[in-house]
Amino acid sequence: MPELSVVIITYNEEKNLPRCLKSVKGVADDIVVLDSYSTDRTEQICRKYGARFFRHPFLGHVEQKNLAISLARYPRILSLDADEALSPRLRESILEVKHHWTHDGYYFNRKANYCGKWIRFGSWYPDRKLRLWDSRKGAWRGLNPHDRFSFYRTAKKKLLKGDLLHYSYYSGEEHLKQVRRFSDILAVAYYRSGKTAGIFRRFFHPGWRFFRDFVLKLGFLDGKAGWDIARYAMMETFLKYHKLSKLYRSPGPDKPGRVCLFNGISSWGGGEKWHFDVARKLQAKNYPILVITGWKSELNYRIRQAGLNTLEMRVTNFSFLNIPKMLRLKRIFRNQQVSTVIINQSADLKLAGPAAKMAGVERIIYRRGSAIPVRNTLSNRFLFGRIVNQVIANSEETMRTLLEKNGRLIDREHIRVIYNGIDLDEYDRTSVKEVFREDGLLMLGNAGRLSYEKGHHYLIELAVRLKELGIPFRILIAGTGELEGPLKQRARKQGVDQYVRFLGFVDNMKAFYRSIDIFLLTSLWEGFGYVMVEAMAEKIPVVAFDVGSSSEIVVHEKTGYIVPGRDIGAMSGRVIELLQNPGLRRQMGAEGRKRVEEVFHISRGIRQVEDLLVAGRKENDCERRWP
Repeated sequence: MPELSVVIITYNEEKNLPRCLKSVKGVADDIVVLDSYSTDRTEQICRKYGARFFRHPFLGHVEQKNLAISLARYPRILSLDADEALSPRLRESILEVKHHWTHDGYYFNRKANYCGKWIRFGSWYPDRKLRLWDSRKGAWRGLNPHDRFSFYRTAKKKLLKGDLLHYSYYSGEEHLKQVRRFSDILAVAYYRSGKTAGIFRRFFHPGWRFFRDFVLKLGFLDGKAGWDIARYAMMETFLKYHKLSKLYRSPGPDKPGRVCLFNGISSWGGGEKWHFDVARKLQAKNYPILVITGWKSELNYRIRQAGLNTLEMRVTNFSFLNIPKMLRLKRIFRNQQVSTVIINQSADLKLAGPAAKMAGVERIIYRRGSAIPVRNTLSNRFLFGRIVNQVIANSEETMRTLLEKNGRLIDREHIRVIYNGIDLDEYDRTSVKEVFREDGLLMLGNAGRLSYEKGHHYLIELAVRLKELGIPFRILIAGTGELEGPLKQRARKQGVDQYVRFLGFVDNMKAFYRSIDIFLLTSLWEGFGYVMVEAMAEKIPVVAFDVGSSSEIVVHEKTGYIVPGRDIGAMSGRVIELLQNPGLRRQMGAEGRKRVEEVFHISRGIRQVEDLLVAGRKENDCERRWP
């Protein structure tokens, strides 16, 4: 039977909390309460009911709830507010789910008690909430204070019988106070996201909200309570847009220029890891940071867990044709007072570059992470000639290919090579609970998206060769992608499916590297092979095809071997050589770790990024002083 963690965030909830904790008795296997430094008896009540009690400054509703989830012992989560409780029928439904968990998430109707009266109409009932789910499948999102749990991809959901009882407000004065507080939070959230407060929104939306809730949704059947609920909803709608318009008229005192990292990719890879690390490290150095990420992306989830300022945006190859989206992005850059934007991919550049230029952003930096030549097109000449101030290349090879066919498209002086770094201190602190190792076998590993350019089919060829030689081995492949099915089918056809293990997405990569003896890179092209650096940090020798930046990372015959691209015979020869010489494996592993410490430590890359920001600031100061 799956075990269940109940997660609650609190602040001065001694009135409501006992009822909430009593209702989950017998349902919860673990109770986590994340408190924002309450001054009442919240902590004592938690201890009484056996809840694990934690404190953290309030980050925002979305961020605080994601942080609370990270403290849970079990991945299956029931998330409640302190003023909520399970009805007896809902308790039975959840217990049934615990015995037979069939879906990714479960939602149920929430019934509100308003000033002592149960509300049955209007927009408050049935108010369906997704509160029971597998936390590995999604994260809290939304615009503060209106949070919602969102799955990373399509998920199976089911409605449970029973009501979630919500003891909302005990008086009209309490409701009014909350309306004022929430309208403040919403106005700031809208301002940061670039949402406008036109006359139509300010004067039509409030009246429509009242008419919808009180008339169309039959709120009048709840009597005076229905009238008050609809009236306060109308007031909150008016206030949030009124306050938003005031923010635009007087945006407040000047703040230091903000650094925005813009990455619209939804999947996770080396570029996303770089943006994540740079955002955290710069914020730790007191740089104001904004991260704009792809919709429902892994990067967004991790950024939110880290408590950084973030927004989501869908980015496609044709997003630059969406003029309203570009203008919204322009407002975001202005409202957030962005002085530097670091842009990730070409689709991002076509959208965010012109928006940043229109917003008056001082430094527009394009980070190139792919060792593929840039075409000399009219649009690229415009972007690199009129929009981009600086280019970051993730390797010398990436810089070479960037200039290969476009010597005059980009000035060499405006390109800076900054390698992807690894935080060795953080990496060394990461705990490993279990590994994938099988005793008595040579363990080979590869990690990356299961896509064509990663060349995973060569690993299957390698498995065929090693099987024919009678070598006891396993090949572990970490990652997901569109080729997962075809690759598994290919392994079955070649008769090596028992020798090749597809692990899927691996969250704890240290456990993966601890499981292998040799890391293999079979990519057909590679901007920067971050996975090779991670393997070397764990003292694992690397055998890699000579593509992209492989020879910049791996020192041939010292930290591993570089073999000709697509030559699986040469790779298998080097693997056998390392198999027969464990001492050489240990020696190369030690040299690899030393090289990471000297060349690829994250602190070096952060210093280079800071130098870039400072240099840009000095150049702009000179321009302002020029007569």
